[in-house]
Amino acid sequence: MSLGLLRPRYGTFSGGIDLPDEKDTTLETPITTIENISHLRVPLAPVHTTPAKPIVSIGQRVHQGEKIAQSSGDGQVDIFAPLAGRVSKFCQVILPVNTPASLCQDRDEYIIGWRVSPAIELVNLDRIEPFSSSSSVYNWLAADEFSLRERIAEGGLTTFNKRPVSLANYITTARNAHVDTLIANVMENTPYITSDHRILAEHGLEVIGGLSIIARAMGVSNVILTVDHRRTDSYRQAIAPSRLHGIRTIALSNKYPIGTNSILIRVLTRRRTRPEGEGLEVGVAVVDAATCLATYRWVVFGEVPTARVVTISGPAVKNPANLLIPFGADAEEVLTSAGVESDCLTIHGSVMMGNEIIKCATPAGESIPAVVSSSTNALLALEQSAHSSDTTATPCIRCGWCSDSCPVRLNVAALNDDFELGRINSAKRRGCMYCIDCGICSYVCPARLPLARRIKLLKLAIIDKSIRR
Repeated sequence: MSLGLLRPRYGTFSGGIDLPDEKDTTLETPITTIENISHLRVPLAPVHTTPAKPIVSIGQRVHQGEKIAQSSGDGQVDIFAPLAGRVSKFCQVILPVNTPASLCQDRDEYIIGWRVSPAIELVNLDRIEPFSSSSSVYNWLAADEFSLRERIAEGGLTTFNKRPVSLANYITTARNAHVDTLIANVMENTPYITSDHRILAEHGLEVIGGLSIIARAMGVSNVILTVDHRRTDSYRQAIAPSRLHGIRTIALSNKYPIGTNSILIRVLTRRRTRPEGEGLEVGVAVVDAATCLATYRWVVFGEVPTARVVTISGPAVKNPANLLIPFGADAEEVLTSAGVESDCLTIHGSVMMGNEIIKCATPAGESIPAVVSSSTNALLALEQSAHSSDTTATPCIRCGWCSDSCPVRLNVAALNDDFELGRINSAKRRGCMYCIDCGICSYVCPARLPLARRIKLLKLAIIDKSIRR
């Protein structure tokens, strides 16, 4: 038995490319817990808004799941201790910035791809426990929509995608936007990453339960689970409960970037989002497997979200795995424990749209590490190319590969001309703001031009010009 692959209706989209899979080392690797974490630096601003306020003091011993910071409102969430430990100090961490260019206030921050968040350091940690079969403490099937929304708000839940927001706020916004469709996006169509695949394969019943809870809280009846058509045999345990809850299961081609929300929405519903839109404005909400799992385990078992499944992979990783890692774990420490050497290129997220992990320090010289947060689906390590120092781009040869592969059908070569000649108005007329930052143009360019970065700079220039007016 396999999920319904409805090729005549749910097909493909213009442009896009077939990326190498590179998932063999972790595709069938069960989720395990990480070991030997020396400390955690728990971010107080997992959502990019006002940080939560600490309610613990230095030297205090905290229990796993204990609240350690109170939400400031403004869309932020309460923060809970991922593991039992002792509060060592208040510090800083860096988290990836995936805010749309139109909402970014700091040009340098957006280009670099990271933001600084205050954090609480915990030491003398207990071991992390694997997902277990806990006893139910809340009957969600008997709860009404209002009670479910209150329950979700109490758990400090965020979405687990690349732009995390308060899940309670996301649900409220979806209701206010009269959303009629909810999609669980488990396409995961970039190389190496298998975290959501393993979550659905091993915890399919809970994922479907969490998706149903979110749908009921939103008041949505049209619910869709989308997966890669090559993986359907791994998701057998999700089929029966999805039918029980009236969830349609659709398997799609894995052509990149179908996993991008705007492209997936277009393929499934034929609705087009505005530039850099998230779907709510066209009546569609999108979540992922990790969000659904965390929702179920909080609502039903009372387990606050303190960790997530992260794929550790890449050619430079000696011990690839799918690990359950607590929030606040140092990304470099995690990669080192997996056998990654210090001279490798390390990436937070996907190879196409992720962020290169950088060295950052305070003015006093104290290191500010990149840490695992709700947006961390993968930590990848790539070998430095033997020709990595030879990065000089050559002139555009007008091959047209960039434009042919662009999933939103932009004339990328002409936009590159606009960048080189400083033609901001021309770039805007060509639809520059519709770019979804998928990175395909840079990937296919034989001249090795940094096209994706140039278009990103054009978008920021357009926004700056409109603000000045």
